[in-house]
Amino acid sequence: MITPEISQNVLSIGPLSCGFCHTPPLLSISSTDQFRAEGRGAVGELRSALDGLAEVDFAELSDIALLELVAEWATSVNRMTAALTSAVRAADRREAHKADGAVSMKAWLRGSCHLAPSEATAIVSTGRRLEQLDATAEAFASGAITATHARVITRAITPARVAKAAEAGIALAETDEILAALARETTPNETAQGVARWVAGVDPDGALDDAADVRRRFSMAKGLGGRIHLRGELDPVGGEYLHTALAALMNGDRPVGDQRGHAERQADALVALARGALDGGDLPDVRGESPHVRVTIDWQSLSAARGAVGVVGGELGWAGPITPETARRLACDAKVARIITGPNGLPLDVGREQRTATAAIRRAIVLRDGECVFAGCDAPPEWCDVHHVVHWAFGGATSCDNGALLCERHHTSCHEGGFSVRRDRETGRWRTFRPDGTEILSRAGP
Repeated sequence: MITPEISQNVLSIGPLSCGFCHTPPLLSISSTDQFRAEGRGAVGELRSALDGLAEVDFAELSDIALLELVAEWATSVNRMTAALTSAVRAADRREAHKADGAVSMKAWLRGSCHLAPSEATAIVSTGRRLEQLDATAEAFASGAITATHARVITRAITPARVAKAAEAGIALAETDEILAALARETTPNETAQGVARWVAGVDPDGALDDAADVRRRFSMAKGLGGRIHLRGELDPVGGEYLHTALAALMNGDRPVGDQRGHAERQADALVALARGALDGGDLPDVRGESPHVRVTIDWQSLSAARGAVGVVGGELGWAGPITPETARRLACDAKVARIITGPNGLPLDVGREQRTATAAIRRAIVLRDGECVFAGCDAPPEWCDVHHVVHWAFGGATSCDNGALLCERHHTSCHEGGFSVRRDRETGRWRTFRPDGTEILSRAGP
């Protein structure tokens, strides 16, 4: 069912004693007193050095001088990344993320530093395992190896493999020294080959794979131009199930003259499999509603003639913008839900008699908020509740104006942890406040 709805001073930078990321990590710009003096000084020196680098005219440098600068700059980047990893590990160990209501250090990095999930996970995981790998940590901190080198090594040095190696008389410190020395002299790919040889010697059957390093995974990511990129790995049984279902959809009733290639037919079959599951009505409800594809487009654009001037496109709930023609095609086989503010729209304000948000109110709030509104969180609507900004028991209406989309964790944080969210009526921006009243800010610039 579808419902439309570097200069010289840069080269001398050493490891920093506090964390930073490519966007400043300050949650509250006014809270600089929370930094230790040496941390503020290190960050200040770094920013001054980068400002100096920005003024260098690369065109005036000889080829050799420019290459030397790039090499030194790369070493400095390695050192800074190592310092960041160390600082993140310190925050992770202390569970500092809880001060801002984040579920984990990974989640805090995603929300406050705008890191990709994979990057946040890699930094946290690398920091944890480097604690037992002194030689690799030292090579990383000195800038001799990259973050990729460090990750290649740390991912392989799992507790189970370390224990197995110890049984064979192979000390962790010895392995660490050998792999760190290899990383200093080779590329990450060559280091990975050396690591693979160590793994094969310790665990030839792959029986000691870390439980966290699962052999089944699936991810979907939005790429440029609106395309959706899929990536995954299944165990043999899971793969057989999927292959059998796709084969049936690919080959059953295939029309004569079908010129689609195998990969294209397989992609179409995967979409048909998902659509069949949605249309069949057997999937579990999500927040009281049957799962459905949501398309939002204004009525004028939906009803306008093809090619009309001033027509705007539609918006899919997750995948994003689509053309007006695509929205109209989807609307041909859909239930249409109107979400309009004004006397002719759905009753968005149902008063205090209705404690739980109606489907109409929830749709309107999902359309407005798009995701959990708690600072730094990007949980999708399917994971979220409609939160009363002013609690129902204290006179708050069950309405779009008094509702906010919050994931379960942050809904609990607001009710039981003392956090709060408020919507700025002038800008429409949601603001999040700690129990002490200070605001949590995540920003994308200095």
